[in-house]
Amino acid sequence: MTLAKEESRDLWSFLALERFLQDIRYAFRMFAANPGFTAVAALSLALGIGGNAAVFSFVNALLIRPLSYLEPDRLIRITEFYPKAAFVVFQEQSRTMDVARVSPGSEFNLTGDGEAVRLFGSEVSANFFAVLGAPVERGRGFEPGEDRPGKDAVVILSHALWVNTFGADPEIIGRAITLNEMSRTVVGVMPPGFSYPSPRIQFWVPTRIDPSRWMDDYWGGEFTPVIGRLRPGATIEQAQSEIPDLVRQIRGLFPFPMKRDWNEGATAIPLREDVVGDVRGKLLLLLSSVGIVLLIACANVASLLLSRATVRRKEMALRTALGAGRARIFRQLLTESVLLSLIGGGLGVFLGTAALSVFRSVLPESTPGMADAAIDIHVLGFAAGLAVLTGVVFGLAPALSAAQVDLTAAIKTGSQRSTGQGWTNLRSWLIAGEIALTVVLVVAAGLLSKTLYMLMQVDPGFRPEHILTIRINPNQSLCREPAACLALYEELIRRAREIPGVSDAAAANTVPMDGKFELSAVPVDVENHPKHTDFPAPMFWAGSITPGYLQMMGIRLLAGRGFTEADRAGASGVLLITPSTARRFWPGQDPVGKHIKMAWESKWRTVVGVVDEVRQHDLTGESPDWITGAIYMPYSQATSAGYEQNLNSISSQMNPLMPASMNLLVKTSADPVLVGRELRTLAIERNPNVPVSEVQTLEAIVSSSVANRRSIMSLFLSFGVVAILLAAVGMYGLVSYTVSQRTYEIGVRMAMGATKGNVVAMILTQSLRVALPGIAAGVVVAIVLSRFLSSLLYGVAATDPFTFGAVTLLLLCTAMAASGVPAWRAAQIDPTKSLRVD
Repeated sequence: MTLAKEESRDLWSFLALERFLQDIRYAFRMFAANPGFTAVAALSLALGIGGNAAVFSFVNALLIRPLSYLEPDRLIRITEFYPKAAFVVFQEQSRTMDVARVSPGSEFNLTGDGEAVRLFGSEVSANFFAVLGAPVERGRGFEPGEDRPGKDAVVILSHALWVNTFGADPEIIGRAITLNEMSRTVVGVMPPGFSYPSPRIQFWVPTRIDPSRWMDDYWGGEFTPVIGRLRPGATIEQAQSEIPDLVRQIRGLFPFPMKRDWNEGATAIPLREDVVGDVRGKLLLLLSSVGIVLLIACANVASLLLSRATVRRKEMALRTALGAGRARIFRQLLTESVLLSLIGGGLGVFLGTAALSVFRSVLPESTPGMADAAIDIHVLGFAAGLAVLTGVVFGLAPALSAAQVDLTAAIKTGSQRSTGQGWTNLRSWLIAGEIALTVVLVVAAGLLSKTLYMLMQVDPGFRPEHILTIRINPNQSLCREPAACLALYEELIRRAREIPGVSDAAAANTVPMDGKFELSAVPVDVENHPKHTDFPAPMFWAGSITPGYLQMMGIRLLAGRGFTEADRAGASGVLLITPSTARRFWPGQDPVGKHIKMAWESKWRTVVGVVDEVRQHDLTGESPDWITGAIYMPYSQATSAGYEQNLNSISSQMNPLMPASMNLLVKTSADPVLVGRELRTLAIERNPNVPVSEVQTLEAIVSSSVANRRSIMSLFLSFGVVAILLAAVGMYGLVSYTVSQRTYEIGVRMAMGATKGNVVAMILTQSLRVALPGIAAGVVVAIVLSRFLSSLLYGVAATDPFTFGAVTLLLLCTAMAASGVPAWRAAQIDPTKSLRVD
């Protein structure tokens, strides 16, 4: 009767579901009965899954999620950079794409509404928003023709600028605002989150396309990117095939010599590739790193489960004796491992949210995808899938081990010494693999740490200690009369020197590593180097400085003389150059007395001195390939490349003006906060309509130049620390389990005369047999993989012996420390008790 009832019940019930629920309930009871094991395993998995979820949120935002534009797969970027005239040729001649021009951005002064503000905006062609497929939130986009002279007095605001600066004014459309002394009508506001081409962009204005200014603007102005949208039926391959012909046509139209190979490799790439840039490699590197952390966590948990499966062998034997098949036991144990992984995954989501906040604080604000990265439904799905996958992967071996129980042997003995040698070896290899993966992560962190150390030891060519900088940004029109600009900065320097604690003051158009390196580039003519298609006008970095700047900055004069008060406007033009510039253009000759002039000038300037090299771009000393030299000129004789006034559309002069925006630098031993407040007050009192940036120490600017490397190093260090902790836990668990299994053997050894020292040495020797192969394998893998870090390294080889040696020693000490406690505990075994129990 009972059997009939059970068979009938099985027929009319969902037996598989009931058994599954039974497995889940039993798993929870086992977790509650072993809270220490559950906490360690779940936390280990949470660290791995949480880190993966955080990094995947960046990957999802930047590499997976479609761009938030209309038909984003049809958007392309034409590689290289082009003047306005080239954009017009693309626009008129291309058969496969509609193209738009977009500048990377420049600074503008917003005046007329309280205190003047410095903003960052992009100049775009009138069809930019239409080509991109980005609708405005309020108002309208630019209309055809609004990038022509007389029609370009309009502006579109970012949502953030509209809210933060204009208080989300609902009547903003149609309102006039003043940007660089030009009144522009607000015609639109973009939706939240839109910031193309970079997160810094706060507004967009039409680029002025004026063929009448053919030399200084139409052909010779700022070279910018060009984007496009494939026309219906066109493919990216067709666009790529027509671009070389268009580039050759453009090259032949330049009114001045251009290199024969100018933009020869230009092609079309998907816009996403351009947006991602070099971040793709770094993101994949970080994702691989947190993947390694997860593998270490999985190995750790698998080892713990194998140990636990051995402890539960008698339980499994009783289940088998009562009729449970191996498949049933296997399913029960696999359910436990997957459930444990899901618990770890749930904790990992919370840790991932915290990790995402940490990543945002560590990574530079300019990192693409920073604003869009979030723990959304896609990331949650990724975390859940990862949790199930890891649960299955690390649960297979323990489940198989427990299911393959020897019923007779397990029930006959009360000891736990009936463990298969194969599963014991597997535990050792899991820990060895865990150590190998840890070596790989810690080596990467060590190489990046040494890179940062080497960079901070670099001599930048100047002394940044005790120097404060503040940027003064008057409108360019101030320099229509050069005497006005000179008077402004002479007064600021004089009054800055009067501030208590200030020992010296000077002004310069840029300061080293301030991020404005490229804006100071100018085309020049060099004596005895006539321009032609094989040698067009070289581009030099040009510093405009006041007398005393070099001395205050500690920049050494190597030959000739420096600038003096006699080098005024109207006097003979003079320049200082760097040794590398002298070697490039006058090898083996004395450069003092040679001549250089700006490409737009008629009179030559005389080189009067040679000053030491300064790392203007960054601490690595690397500059863009198109910068071939560096010069300094007295501010009283300075001229800029003319980009700023052209961008701001306030001048139609053919001759560039002297730079208006300058940095006021002071040397002080007083409190930088107090001195900075005095400087800011001084600058605002002099002219309230001139935007003034925050005061920075030059040391902070130098430090921020390595922010990208520092952020990557910090993340790898954190991954390395987590990996070391997991490896230590894994080694401790393995040795503790081994000691518990060998209690009888250790008792026999001690009964036969083995000392405590002998026992400790035996346990540590066994630990070395696991750790050393793992460390060796990790070193080999690290040597192979470290080449992927080459682009992030400086002053250190990818196979740096010191780093590899230090990591080897660190992991060896970690393994010995993790084994020390179980070894000491083994030495305390009482042989009488251990033999009696067994």
